[in-house]
Amino acid sequence: MVDLLRFDEHHRGRWLDRRQPAPNERANWWLYLLLVIDQQMDGQSRRRAEWTELKLWLLRQGQARAVFTEADSAEQLAYFTMRMRRAGINLAVLPSADEIVRACLNALPVHLDDVALLADRRDLSGLDRAQMRQSRQAKKLVSAAQWHLDEVQDAALASLLREWIVVKSQLV
Repeated sequence: MVDLLRFDEHHRGRWLDRRQPAPNERANWWLYLLLVIDQQMDGQSRRRAEWTELKLWLLRQGQARAVFTEADSAEQLAYFTMRMRRAGINLAVLPSADEIVRACLNALPVHLDDVALLADRRDLSGLDRAQMRQSRQAKKLVSAAQWHLDEVQDAALASLLREWIVVKSQLV
């Protein structure tokens, strides 16, 4: 894994290509890689920027290679960046709050107008399984984005996130 720190993007891609497990094991393998990086970051503050850059690269690659959905990637990015900033680590390689919130909102599977249809949470029998999943995913993404609201520079983006925060309680 340490080799990935010194590899350029092309060699990193080749490293991933050579080690891809069977399709039914891919997601767990990628999550394992991300976990190993987290462990390395905990123990090596000296190389934290390099490990952070590698984790961000792997998250992008995971989405590009269809291991993670757009929503999964946005949520992981939001929480990873939040943990880094809470630890007082504000590295230049970290995405801005605007980038994170935009990624989360772009990954929402429902529109703001559709949330009114989900407003009566006491009677979930009217929702099909797909609607319930979409509502839950939307709630998770809004929650992830919400942590970054205070740092958002784009007023329109912050306003849109605030609208979602208001209706978040209506999501399943």
